[in-house]
Amino acid sequence: MNLKLYKYINLNSKKFSVKFFKQRLPFIYILFNYFYRKFIVNINIEDKEILQFHKSGFVKIDMSFKNEIEEYKNKFFINDQYIKDGIKKVPLELNEIDKINLILKIKEKLLPFVKKLENYFNCEISIPDVTIWRNYNHNDALNLDKEHFSNHFHQDSYLMTYSKIFVNLMDINEEDGPLEVVPRENRNSFIKSFNYKDRHNYNVLGDKSLIKKNVGKIGDCCLFSSPQIFHRAGVPKNFRDNMQIILVAIPKRYSEKISNIDNAKLFDDNYDLFQKFTKPYSIIKVVKLFFVHLKYKLNG
Repeated sequence: MNLKLYKYINLNSKKFSVKFFKQRLPFIYILFNYFYRKFIVNINIEDKEILQFHKSGFVKIDMSFKNEIEEYKNKFFINDQYIKDGIKKVPLELNEIDKINLILKIKEKLLPFVKKLENYFNCEISIPDVTIWRNYNHNDALNLDKEHFSNHFHQDSYLMTYSKIFVNLMDINEEDGPLEVVPRENRNSFIKSFNYKDRHNYNVLGDKSLIKKNVGKIGDCCLFSSPQIFHRAGVPKNFRDNMQIILVAIPKRYSEKISNIDNAKLFDDNYDLFQKFTKPYSIIKVVKLFFVHLKYKLNG
């Protein structure tokens, strides 16, 4: 009964937020993000990528993982059962040794950029989760009642302390179903043009010029704030291979478990380790978390 009540309240909260704040997030998350952007993030920095990320919630990173991907791409494999079952989003798998080596190389290359993000968030940045997958074509692109791999516009229901880096595991053009994002500055126009009510209720024929597509070469990567911007996975003509790296801003004293995740285990589901810092389930927990971050900034 309590679970059903929570879902009802949460759903109504998102409807309220879409109508009055043009965001599909619980209202308390919108407040957290507003005050975090106002009082905690550091925008007094001369870095074009970080400033673009702050403005739009999306930025192409001047970095390539082409060499790392080329080294491992022939080692990825797919469980045949997914194919037999007709699953449209399937994990690309690696053996344990290759997982460890690939993550070590990714972390090493990402380190300077992570340091810039720590300066922006005024907080340590942890990497708690990495996923590699393939999206296959399906025939339901215009059917809002059916969703195979987050291919309807939505915002992730997390706080802005949760971000993602996408890495292209192949050359991706418009036919390959690239990630599609609505920059923050286009959000109000998007809601109006698409008559957006929810991820299963909007006009699919809205103004496409409001949307950016993450096309690019193998190894190219982008950073985006999936809680702050509307986005969806495009539907490929054939398939698309992608890597997702989760980044979480957590004060150091709370992040030991995440920081100590074995590199191979980063490919597992580590949601329980970071959700309380990115997806708190009560107003009190959200407020407490904000003041944890504020105190950390002031004492840092």
